Amino acid sequence: MKYLIIIFLCLFFANSAAVRANDPVTGNTRSEYPQFPDLVYEFYIAELNKATPLDLTYNQYVRRYIEIFTIERRAQVEQFMGRAQWFFPIIEDYLQRYDLPLELKYVAVIESGLDPLARSSSNAIGLWQFLFGTAQMFDLQITSFVDDRRDIFKSTEAACRYLRYLYRIFGDWNLALAAYNGGPGEVEKAIARSGGERDFWKLYPYITEAMRNFVPAIIAINYVFNNADKHLLVPDQPDPLFSDIDTLQIRHRTNFATIAQKVGMDENSIRRLNPVYLLDEIPYLGQPMTLVLPRTKALEFLRSENQIITAQNNTNNRLPHEQRQGMTSIQYQVQPGDFLHKIAMQFGCTIDDIVRWNNLTDMNLAIGTRLMIWTRE
Repeated sequence: MKYLIIIFLCLFFANSAAVRANDPVTGNTRSEYPQFPDLVYEFYIAELNKATPLDLTYNQYVRRYIEIFTIERRAQVEQFMGRAQWFFPIIEDYLQRYDLPLELKYVAVIESGLDPLARSSSNAIGLWQFLFGTAQMFDLQITSFVDDRRDIFKSTEAACRYLRYLYRIFGDWNLALAAYNGGPGEVEKAIARSGGERDFWKLYPYITEAMRNFVPAIIAINYVFNNADKHLLVPDQPDPLFSDIDTLQIRHRTNFATIAQKVGMDENSIRRLNPVYLLDEIPYLGQPMTLVLPRTKALEFLRSENQIITAQNNTNNRLPHEQRQGMTSIQYQVQPGDFLHKIAMQFGCTIDDIVRWNNLTDMNLAIGTRLMIWTRE
């Protein structure tokens, strides 16, 4: 009872325990954001810990991330909370299929901010931030046309398989999470350096900085999502584009422009719903390919599918090869000091490409000459 009274008093006087922070948009100091004594955080995390197989511990490292998420990065967290309204039901469904703790959904929040297009400095990609080699271990397809790491359904299933595998190795969720972030080899080396220690917090001095940050960040974001109201955090409005979607299996090649024209959508919306496709085109690779559309537009697609196939075939016959590959043309004006090698490197093409695109007969470029360049950027 005494414990609960203390908690109540801490919450009641939350405003007096607040700190000032800069608005992430305007840069101006705005209203004070609630902060609480350690006892409050410890209590609520202990309550969350009762409902999960994960080991949710409260300490100074977790507190630091609570402060980051509720004060320094409030706007980002509100974005994440808005995205979660669409992504979490999908992620939770896969976690249940694999008999994994539902709280593992917060891994995707920390890894990517629930952004399927996220790319790290180490070139990890997608919602779950898979590196190229790890993605191949779990049958995620990566080609010039598609990258399954950006597919919410396939990447989430791969993440479930990987997390289950790591837990089987270590038998401890904190170690499994550290291994997800830094690799199982790094965790095994840390255990060896420590003389066989297997408690994550006792391994802290032996693991990499990234792994040290990863586990407390997950505990903290779990707390923040479940106690957002106490910190005056308001989720962004979910994107209505994702509110009622359907998935179709496509057995023919088509592109976003043709689909957009036939179902009455803009290409950018189709692109956002289908981030797995790299060139604004759905290839046919000998197996059905998934197309995600709003439910009403999916019905329209099915009604118009034969017309879409015909239109696509006719379009492919008319368009230049580059445009069929999802490239767009720009006009580039030759600047002082330009030469063909420099321009080719700048736009990621070859000298032969520039010569062919512009029917050049003279390799010496006059300043001010306008060149047509095909690019994917």
